[in-house]
Amino acid sequence: MRLSAADLRLRAGKEAGFTLIEIMVVIVILGVLGTIASVTYLGFRDHASRTTAQANVRSIVPAIEAFRADRNTYIGASLTILRDEYDLGIDDSAASHYVLSAETATSYCIQNHTGDWYAWTTGPSQPIDVDAVGHC
Repeated sequence: MRLSAADLRLRAGKEAGFTLIEIMVVIVILGVLGTIASVTYLGFRDHASRTTAQANVRSIVPAIEAFRADRNTYIGASLTILRDEYDLGIDDSAASHYVLSAETATSYCIQNHTGDWYAWTTGPSQPIDVDAVGHC
């Protein structure tokens, strides 16, 4: 059965598009999904910054412990010495996010800043702490 041009025009005239309510419901649903996605993304990014800061501190500990094993003290340790003598992967540039301070014969403080988080440890056999404020 073929429809004539007049039948098609009549049929097209009766069909309506989406109503304003339907369009608004779709926009609200997309807004809710977008909000959920952005909150989830920010949570993952925050967790990644914390974990990276901890890993960065953890990566310097073997070098400073090797420094102490060689010299029997932490005094005189610097990021440059640790990089040159123990681990070429340590960033000692002016743009570095590492801080090495408070060296005594028996303790030190290493800190790394990544994103909004600081991670640090204060000496041998101490846990790596994380907070939104620096420590060293």
